[in-house]
Amino acid sequence: MITRRTILRSTGTAAVLTAAPWEELFAGYFEEARTVPYPPESLVTSCGICDSACGMRATVKDGAIRFLQGLPEDPHNEGRLCAKGTASAWIKNDPDRLKFPMMRTNPRKGLEEDPRWVRVSWTEALDTIAARFREIRDKYGQEALLAVSRSSPAWFARLYSALGMERVDHNDMCYGVDIVVSQRTIGAHTFAWDLENARYIVLFGWDMMTRAKLVLANRLLHAKENGARVVNFNPLHTATAKFSNEWHPVRPGGDLAIALAMIHVLLKENLYDKEFVDKYTNFAQYENEIRSHFQKYTPEWAETESDVPASVIWRVAREFGTTKPAVAPLHKKTLAANYENAAPMCHAIAILNILAGNIDRPGGHYFPRTISIPSLDAIWKPPAYPKLPAKRVDGREKLPLAGSYGMFSTLADGMTRVYPGRVKFLFWNNYHLNSFPDYRRIAEALKTVEFMVLVDILPMDAMYFADVVLPSTMFLEGSDLISRTYNAKSPFVVVRQPVTPAPFETKSASYIAIELGKRLAPDYFKKPDGAWLNGSELLDEQVKRAGLGESFADFRKKGFFAKEQAFTPRTTFATATGKCQIYVPEFAAKSHDPLPNWRPKRDLPGPEYPYYLITTLPGEHKRNSTQNNPILNEIGGESYVQIHPSTAQKHSIRNGGLVRVRSRVGEALGRARLTETVRPDVIGVPHGFGHKSAWLSVAGGKGFTDNDLVPAQSIEEAYQHGNWLGAGCIMDCVVAIEPAD
Repeated sequence: MITRRTILRSTGTAAVLTAAPWEELFAGYFEEARTVPYPPESLVTSCGICDSACGMRATVKDGAIRFLQGLPEDPHNEGRLCAKGTASAWIKNDPDRLKFPMMRTNPRKGLEEDPRWVRVSWTEALDTIAARFREIRDKYGQEALLAVSRSSPAWFARLYSALGMERVDHNDMCYGVDIVVSQRTIGAHTFAWDLENARYIVLFGWDMMTRAKLVLANRLLHAKENGARVVNFNPLHTATAKFSNEWHPVRPGGDLAIALAMIHVLLKENLYDKEFVDKYTNFAQYENEIRSHFQKYTPEWAETESDVPASVIWRVAREFGTTKPAVAPLHKKTLAANYENAAPMCHAIAILNILAGNIDRPGGHYFPRTISIPSLDAIWKPPAYPKLPAKRVDGREKLPLAGSYGMFSTLADGMTRVYPGRVKFLFWNNYHLNSFPDYRRIAEALKTVEFMVLVDILPMDAMYFADVVLPSTMFLEGSDLISRTYNAKSPFVVVRQPVTPAPFETKSASYIAIELGKRLAPDYFKKPDGAWLNGSELLDEQVKRAGLGESFADFRKKGFFAKEQAFTPRTTFATATGKCQIYVPEFAAKSHDPLPNWRPKRDLPGPEYPYYLITTLPGEHKRNSTQNNPILNEIGGESYVQIHPSTAQKHSIRNGGLVRVRSRVGEALGRARLTETVRPDVIGVPHGFGHKSAWLSVAGGKGFTDNDLVPAQSIEEAYQHGNWLGAGCIMDCVVAIEPAD
């Protein structure tokens, strides 16, 4: 045991404590950190908590998971797991987990209603779903059908397409805007950033250290180890800010002004990569328009919109333009969905990277080198899919450049005001009501649905509106092939496999989709010889056609495939012109800005709501899906409302006291945490808490519900406000605060 007395005895005098390096003083009491070897019988798999899909080794004994650790051979996570992945076995063993199919017996729906569930067999549940689907489609037509689901897994995507179902997802709340901008500027969207080889990195709200996104956090860590300078613009002083060389508390929504001003400096002083820009971009074709456009966006102007001194912007822009390689990374949600000005912000960041000459270059924004794994539709080509309804319930067709993603921010308005009562059959797959802005509006919208099917792992809030509940497997019970896309300068494929059998009566997505397909669209779920499709054969075919082995069982034994290859930069890009596009003619053709213009955030502080709202993503949680994990809740503790001490003093709010936060759409209660890590005009709140479900023994009814504050929008508002790529406007929210105890 180490005590002050033992230290003093060994050193001879307390004065030594202030004179000698601490490493020498404590050397006799600590061993050098060592990698813990994994047991030889452990299984290789990959995490499914987030899309990073970090490689894992799972130690299983007596049919139970004993230990989860990172896969040392995986360059993605470098043998590490975040807290979410390490504690993910809890999800598998959660006593609240959905265990068998259930049907509602109470016809009234709502958060205040007990559905009065009864247990049914899988056959009865699937037959009931099929019968109700046919009845509703025949009576109301195809427009009455809706899936709230991602386009993955592929089996569900085929089911929706075969049934002609409109599908809505969350990408307007995440990175849908950046997808469209990336396609038009550099040719494709990618999360691959070679930060470890960058020398200068500018972060606009990019906060992966705080969010514990290891695949990206590792890259920034190595960049710092290699001597890179990191400049951070963020209204909050987070773990990433502490890690950076300098932090500037930008006004919320003011990042765009800084990016535009940096472009101004790079063009005015010709500090861009002339060789790259001349050879691989459309700069020469539109040079006059580009230079003229950015002349007005001076650092002095940007200071008035961002609160960052003009001298800082001049200096950072010059350093960015003269330090090679330089890069400005962008990730999900942050700046791609936070504000109504997401489209020009994503475009401005793309231009900064293009001018820096870093597109598909070492130290820059590159395209992943992958092993192509053939899709379900490529292996078993389906008949022609039915044409989808021309008018979508979320209204996205009114934003013709917005791409193929859905719009959670407009869905409730579409279901209740634009097309009241249109959606009669709803297939809801693993989404949470806390993913939607203005929680109350989506809850009211779901009350109008005649028949709703829910597929999930845990009894989340959407269950209050479901008619049939189907319990699904989770990633530690499933099979897949994961081809790396985040950190992928060389191809790497890792297996996902069941480490223990699926418990209770839970079933996989492939089982659910195929069984419903047999009942409702059999021609789409048969092979050419008439036999039914199945998930095992798909995996076998994917492994063989990708050259990964003879069968999925063969690849499972290997666990992963790595192929070292030289990184050869691209000289052509998948845009309409084959070049990186600073000026985007496709935007101009639709009467939208071909170059980014300044636009403030949608809602600004005023007398009634004087503070900006900033939502944060705690690193110990995956958005709103892990709050029922007591291990992760112990790490993070109670959710809180961050308030600057000077702001709290104005409102007589004490540290730890109950505070009411109000916006134009609702209010929420939480405990105050007074901290100087937020600007005095900002209220910071964690995202994803406050589940209403009484079936969640850990998360139910606990925590601050930020969704009660964030306004939804109508598709008309998005169009009229110039939000032409449909950003979800998560942080375009202003609030008032007052003590509540």
